[in-house]
Amino acid sequence: MATFLLLAAVCSIIFNKIKLPPLIGYLMAGIILSNLWSITEIGEEVVEILSNMGLIILMFCLGLEINMKKIRKQGLFAMEVALVQLPVTMLLGIVIGSFVLGLTSLQSMVIGAIMSGSSTAVVLAVMSTHNLLDSDHKATLILVLIMEDIGQVILLSVLTPMMAGSSMDPGGLAAMIVSIVVFMLVSIFAGLRLMPRVINWLSDNVSSEVLTIFAVGMAFGMALLANFAGLSVAIGAFLMGMMIASSRKSREITHDIEPMKNIFMAMFFISVGMEIQIETLIDNIGMIVVIYGMFATLIISTVFLGYWMGNENPRTGFISAISLAVMGEFAFIIAKQALDFNVIDVSFYTSVVGAALLSMVILPIIAKKSGIIWDGLSKRCPTPLRKALLSVDYVKTSAYARVNRSSKKTKKEFQTTLRNIYIYIVAVVVIEIAFIMLSTFFEEWGMKYFGGGAYLWSMIVLVLNLIVIYVPIIRIINNIKTISVLTNGGHIRKSSRTQADTFMEWFMRSNTPITGLIVSITIIIIIPNDLGIWEHIVVLIVALAVLLLYNRKAIKYRSNMGSYTMGVDEYEIVDTDMFLKMLNEKVREQELLNEEKYSVSIDTRDMREE
Repeated sequence: MATFLLLAAVCSIIFNKIKLPPLIGYLMAGIILSNLWSITEIGEEVVEILSNMGLIILMFCLGLEINMKKIRKQGLFAMEVALVQLPVTMLLGIVIGSFVLGLTSLQSMVIGAIMSGSSTAVVLAVMSTHNLLDSDHKATLILVLIMEDIGQVILLSVLTPMMAGSSMDPGGLAAMIVSIVVFMLVSIFAGLRLMPRVINWLSDNVSSEVLTIFAVGMAFGMALLANFAGLSVAIGAFLMGMMIASSRKSREITHDIEPMKNIFMAMFFISVGMEIQIETLIDNIGMIVVIYGMFATLIISTVFLGYWMGNENPRTGFISAISLAVMGEFAFIIAKQALDFNVIDVSFYTSVVGAALLSMVILPIIAKKSGIIWDGLSKRCPTPLRKALLSVDYVKTSAYARVNRSSKKTKKEFQTTLRNIYIYIVAVVVIEIAFIMLSTFFEEWGMKYFGGGAYLWSMIVLVLNLIVIYVPIIRIINNIKTISVLTNGGHIRKSSRTQADTFMEWFMRSNTPITGLIVSITIIIIIPNDLGIWEHIVVLIVALAVLLLYNRKAIKYRSNMGSYTMGVDEYEIVDTDMFLKMLNEKVREQELLNEEKYSVSIDTRDMREE
């Protein structure tokens, strides 16, 4: 252990001199030890024990930073960013892993989970070195990191039984899933209520030394329970940290275990580096660059999208997104779990660690230049693309401005509708991930108990996927239309409409079921499965025919209404009450036109014969 820590310290000092995070020094120490030092079997067991202890302490400290009360009060925007970034990154990672890298479904899920988070330690170190953001935006970025940590804990909880399931029978896998669900529910709902009270009582009756020992002991105990439930020990320690975080003495506990965390965290990352051979690292340089390129592109684009959707300044959103372009601690944890379960091989694991190292080296450079990069991209953006982007941004900014000027009821309805869209998007991602993982199992089960070939059951799974995903897609479209009504209520658009306005007009007038079907089948085509494009087209045509038959009366009514609105140069988007009022007026006018023998007396409203 003396050799490990001394070498890690020397490497960290060297990298600190060139303004790189100490984490790189720990990993480099592990690489040096594994390639230049022969370690006995007993020594490897000791390193493994110390590594697990480091993982538990590290995750416990990360959990201590997450105060759920503070997040409920201040973290709404960060939650919205994470709800955009995490599922979109995960889904795109799966698609790219399957189609571009040729990975299996489970391996693609692993790579998606690895790319969905950033390193809290490295980001904070870079933020302290470069004053790129003001204090408020720094606080927001920290909350985004916290939400990413929570999201990746959930992903790791989902992936663990899947990775273990490759070597388990369906009954054992089902039992593991049930135990995990029970463990998570009890931990979150009971632990978050009980544990802070226990810590508060102990802080009033025992010394800080005893309190710290108790807290660390509970972290290891929770890690053990998580292991029994079929989860990673990291999740149990993280949950215990979250439970204690809302107690009065959480800051003191964090301060007291900081030295212990630093020592054992170094051992964890040394053990990660020891899995890497220099020859393998050199042989996989191409894959390392590809994985880093995927990660940087996905994390920057999705975080920027989250900031943009939250109506944040685009330049601030871009700088914040660049600041998160470094693979996090969970990348190592998830990759190590996948390696232990033989989901990925040493070569792929080395590529992930190499990409993480590359991201840590590059981040300080691009973060320092992020403002200059944004200004350069803005100036060199092609004029047609710039106009299109400005048009879309204007629509979004105008919508937020109109909502801010509206009543509290409208603002609340807008926030609720926007939140529903986020939830349904997450639901779509979860559904697609579930179908990716369970399609093969379901096809084998169907052939075993009902007969038929693989092609037939692949078609059945495809149709089921379409049916299940269709419902949240319809909800998303309806909620988007609701937002359009809320943000454009009473606003008259002239004939000089922009392209974005024209598209929105078409979208508002489009048939929701048919639009939902087209979007659903597009998603299913993108998501990897065993069928070709022609099978998807057949399913689309059949589903479209069913929808047209089912909605023929509504379509006929819409076509009649459409003939009335053809050729109009102006239109008005109004709220529901105004729409009903206008509709009643139009019906009244039509009735009066049909009654040739009668007219209306404005003064008395009595009917009289002409």
